[in-house]
Amino acid sequence: MSMFGAIRDTLYAMTSCFSSPTIYLNRRTFRMVKLLGEGGFSYVYLVKDTNTGLLYALKIIRCPFGSDSVKDAMKEVEMYRLFQHENIIKVIDTCVVQDKDGAKIVYIFLPYYKRGNLQDAIDEHNLNNTRFEETEMLKLFRQICYAVRALHTHQLPAVPISRAEQSDSAAPQPNGQTDIVPFAHRDIKPGNVLISDDGDTAILMDFGSLIRARIKIRNRAQALLQQDLAAERSTMPYRAPELFDVKTDTELDEKVDIWSLGCTLYAMAYGKSPFESSSTEDGGSIALAAINAQIRFPENDQYSSEFKDLITYMFVVEPKQRPDIHQ
Repeated sequence: MSMFGAIRDTLYAMTSCFSSPTIYLNRRTFRMVKLLGEGGFSYVYLVKDTNTGLLYALKIIRCPFGSDSVKDAMKEVEMYRLFQHENIIKVIDTCVVQDKDGAKIVYIFLPYYKRGNLQDAIDEHNLNNTRFEETEMLKLFRQICYAVRALHTHQLPAVPISRAEQSDSAAPQPNGQTDIVPFAHRDIKPGNVLISDDGDTAILMDFGSLIRARIKIRNRAQALLQQDLAAERSTMPYRAPELFDVKTDTELDEKVDIWSLGCTLYAMAYGKSPFESSSTEDGGSIALAAINAQIRFPENDQYSSEFKDLITYMFVVEPKQRPDIHQ
């Protein structure tokens, strides 16, 4: 029996979300250890193989709104599998089961990294009143950029028209040609960047917000839809200004991620996004600060002027003038 089949058979037998602290998978037993995180309708648990001692992260997505929410959850799985890159998290297995109340639940098995995410490292520095070394930051940040570059330069496979019409990740191309269709993550932040166990590799995760990047906004209804999606899926202090107030007759693109990268690098250096403070907890204040690119650097800090220039380089309010991932 395949691992997928074992997971499916086991979880179908469960009456609710982890009514038992133990999961049986094809002669292997996984024990629930602890809750790692939660958000919206999703939870991430640490599970342990009781035979080998290996640890895994199990993401559980409840889908109370029927087939559409199941489709959204499975699209996240599809995106993990679409982007095979050393700096992008790899999905181990998935399945969909029905809870006793009729709601569908999507289970996603992912690797577990004991160092946690970049936000954990930032929090530790804040607690100890320390900071990243500039070279260490740039090494990790470069790897985040490699992951983002993979999203922004995605090549659609050449497939027959009948198959392309059924997939968001493929398109019909004549004579075996491929086309580059950028995807945008839309929620790049320290909490969505894992750190490998040796501390040397950054791994981008959480593709629930991932979307084809280039979206033409032709009317107010489309603008409000994208604005609402951003409000739901893009963390406010890391959100690009064009997503706070989406304009008609414009095009959203992958450069929303460049702004978020700037926020992330700033947070690595100074402990939080430049738009995140006790005085800007109100959403309107954060939006206004972002739209006006109001960023400040602490006086007499330890980082070079070139480093701060790199951060400033990414905070260009007008998307057309903002650098792309290749610059």
